[in-house]
Amino acid sequence: MQPLPASLDPRWTVQAGPESVAQRQDWWRALDDTTLDALVVHAVSASPTLQSAAAKVAQAAAQARVSGALRAPQAGASGALDFYRLPPELAQRLRDIDPSITYAKLQIGGSWELDFWGRAKNAARADAYAHLGAEQAYRAALVSLIGQLANAYITYRTGAARLAIAQAAASAREQGLALADARHRDGASDAGDPAQARIAARQQDAQVATLAAAVAEARHAVTLLAGMTEGEAAALLDRPAPIPAAPPPPDPGVPRDLLRARPDVMEAELAARSQYARLKSAKASLYPSFSLSGAIGFSATTIGASSLSDLFNWDKRLVSNGLSFTLPLFDHGKLKGQIQVQDAAFEQALQGYEQAVLMAQRDVADALAQVAAGRQTLAALSAAATASAQQQALAAARYRAGSGTRQDILSAQLTDASLRDALVQAQGDAANAFVALNRALGLGARAQGLPSPLSPETRARMDARSDWGPRLDPIAGAHDPEGNQ
Repeated sequence: MQPLPASLDPRWTVQAGPESVAQRQDWWRALDDTTLDALVVHAVSASPTLQSAAAKVAQAAAQARVSGALRAPQAGASGALDFYRLPPELAQRLRDIDPSITYAKLQIGGSWELDFWGRAKNAARADAYAHLGAEQAYRAALVSLIGQLANAYITYRTGAARLAIAQAAASAREQGLALADARHRDGASDAGDPAQARIAARQQDAQVATLAAAVAEARHAVTLLAGMTEGEAAALLDRPAPIPAAPPPPDPGVPRDLLRARPDVMEAELAARSQYARLKSAKASLYPSFSLSGAIGFSATTIGASSLSDLFNWDKRLVSNGLSFTLPLFDHGKLKGQIQVQDAAFEQALQGYEQAVLMAQRDVADALAQVAAGRQTLAALSAAATASAQQQALAAARYRAGSGTRQDILSAQLTDASLRDALVQAQGDAANAFVALNRALGLGARAQGLPSPLSPETRARMDARSDWGPRLDPIAGAHDPEGNQ
């Protein structure tokens, strides 16, 4: 299947870094976090958003089967048993006829529309493309869900690490306040020093409260996205774990890769293909339609010497066949209006496809910029944190040697806490940038080892309502109506 034309710059390329690695569909496993792995698996099986998208795929698949079946000859059996009673005045005039008449008929008939202009064929093709589009919509929802869940989990772990640092800094601020009060009581400082220390301590307390609320919100987001209860999530999130370390980013490839990798781009393309088929089907309605029909059966009555036992007598057979056609005469205005409606919808679908392509390119470019900035920031802050730790150790050594003060140690600790907080944020930003790049590339849509699109509970409910036996996997059943790969 070739992509629809789009206003793309063929020179648009993204150079991969020297440490970039090949793309992988299960990219979140590269973060090497078993808790995140478990959350993703549970989310895929329990997310209402994914279950709804999977149900839409099943609906589109059923509609495609309906449209495809309508192109084949239609056949059916019919029967009738009718009872008539003649008026008395008519029965008196007709001799040897019982005024109570029973008529029975049993026949098999069929019809077939000769689709010379492709009306039915294009209608079936439109629904087949809609089925493919629904599959890509499910995959787009899957990519979005995994990306959002990974971002929420990284945010939670980052917030928890920052909260621990802030709590340690709050303890140091309290020690500084106690030291300032002691110096003031000894007359070594005026009242301004303890007042300033108290302000700093209370500000630190406020930061701790803010971070605690942010951690709780991130935890709630993870729980919601994973489709878990608070108790189920606690069994995973209460385990101590570091912030997932961002591995080398995947190779972004070239823009043309996005036309096949991004499910939302594929969905927009298939929507345009489906709408174009509907436009062609609408145009075919302007031309005459031809149908073949035929029937064979038997009939019997109780008139005269006949009886219902003659129903299967070959001499009582009914045979009919013929060719019919319909030619639109006075409704061209309506038909042309319908064509214009479908044409306008096709133009909208084309514009939507081009917009999806441009947005995909922008997402990748933005994510690459975030990855580059995140790695540079992380490297700079790592070096600064190393220097801060050395400064803190030096302040402690001077204090032990008698050439430094306790205040020097507290100042070094607070400076180190500030740097470690910035470093933790940079680690979270780098990990989130890695998630953003994989999400922008559409990775995760075809990951192996994930649960079925329809959960067993959802599948059982749908099977029970339809009472039509086991339901096929909706994602595995789509096929290209053009026969392309």
